[in-house]
Amino acid sequence: METIKKYLTSRNKQERESSLLWLTAFGIQSVVELKPSADLLRIIINHIEGKYDIERTRSEVHAFYHEQHKSSHGGSGHHHRFEEADKVAVRIVDYFERGEFSLTTESFSFTHRALFHNLYHHSGQLREAAASKKEWVLGNTSILYPKHDVIKQYLNYLFSNERSIDITSLSPQHRLRHLSEFIAKLFLINAFQYANSRATFVYSMKYLMSLGYEIQNDTFFREAWYFRNAIIRACYTNMHQGIYPTTEYMEMFLGNLFFNEENELRNHRMVIRGE
Repeated sequence: METIKKYLTSRNKQERESSLLWLTAFGIQSVVELKPSADLLRIIINHIEGKYDIERTRSEVHAFYHEQHKSSHGGSGHHHRFEEADKVAVRIVDYFERGEFSLTTESFSFTHRALFHNLYHHSGQLREAAASKKEWVLGNTSILYPKHDVIKQYLNYLFSNERSIDITSLSPQHRLRHLSEFIAKLFLINAFQYANSRATFVYSMKYLMSLGYEIQNDTFFREAWYFRNAIIRACYTNMHQGIYPTTEYMEMFLGNLFFNEENELRNHRMVIRGE
């Protein structure tokens, strides 16, 4: 990984920006404990240095795994996890580099499909079953997710409301708080049966980038697990324990990522102990 990090201090702006996109993609993948293979790191150096465009990079990765499948006759679970990690990382960077973006349910579903097609069944399709997941930061309890039959209505309302707001009229502090609240609400809908966190992270970062926010450092690579826990805390209410949703931790993370702030990010400060 140091071979990628060294480009963060390059005098070439394109190399710095490209390496940040790759490290952000790796951070997003790390929330499900997926790490890039050494082979991917070797390939993407050519993209960072401008020798390959993203389509050539994608082709090289697909060609590599095509040969792997031919020689291994299916491969191991370990091999498949590298394949998912590498292919989705390429798709994330490709998605970030594309210019188009829209705040719609269709665009969000397209994001999921673009990232996970041929890797997960029903990629891009909204969840059709109940959802529950015990969270470490909540003392092994789960957020209460909405029923699957209202997901589309919730998404339509969320995106419609967001499109109606003039972000530029807000102060920088209130803008970051509003965007944190939007990300948390999107996460809470839990729109997809699989890979909801990664789709939400990618879509949300693209939204902020479309507003002119620029990734300044490798905070996402180093602290992706913190960001996920911060979103969980922003979605959780327990009146009996006096716990209410807060975007404080999300704002600290985004301040570091986009404004080079130096907020101390500590997961243990967010933990809620079970009763």
